[in-house]
Amino acid sequence: FEMDEQAGLQGSLARLKDRIDGTGLKVTAVVAGAETGVELADRLSELYNLQDASVATNGSSGTEARRNKYLMGEAVRAAGVRAVMQRRASTWAEIEAFLTEWQPSPYNVIVKPMESAGSDDVTLCHSEAAVKTAFGNIMGKVNSLGCVNEGVLVQEYLQGTEYVVDTVSLAGAHKCVALWEYDRRPTNG
Repeated sequence: FEMDEQAGLQGSLARLKDRIDGTGLKVTAVVAGAETGVELADRLSELYNLQDASVATNGSSGTEARRNKYLMGEAVRAAGVRAVMQRRASTWAEIEAFLTEWQPSPYNVIVKPMESAGSDDVTLCHSEAAVKTAFGNIMGKVNSLGCVNEGVLVQEYLQGTEYVVDTVSLAGAHKCVALWEYDRRPTNG
């Protein structure tokens, strides 16, 4: 999908929908195949849903919270679930002020891009100097998804086993499709 700057987002989506409709296939769902397709899938499914309410859609109102790690955490918090202490930042001064206010003890701080995938540039830092280095390594860098990091996320480190649960939901029915336990042992020193 390439956006036509003259047609704008809605015009480009309409053009894509017309191309899909031209295949003669009935669209019943639009699923993102990767992180980078979430926004397109949300907007395209929303467009199909306007025409046919049987086409499921997440809608585009929550798209950012499905991609941005800071907004994900805040959505969890807003739903009444405990969430990590965190701050998003685009300058070192913002991070420094957060660390001064927080005073982490023991000094275990996670620094990562706000919009990337997997463990791309996720760093466990044990000092303010390490946080500053991680910040410098992330800001402005092109991440594993091909996007420029325009901000970092600084979070408290949670000790213990980490699980990832992949689910899919439709019309109030929820299905677990994968369950992962991370192995976070240090490697290569």
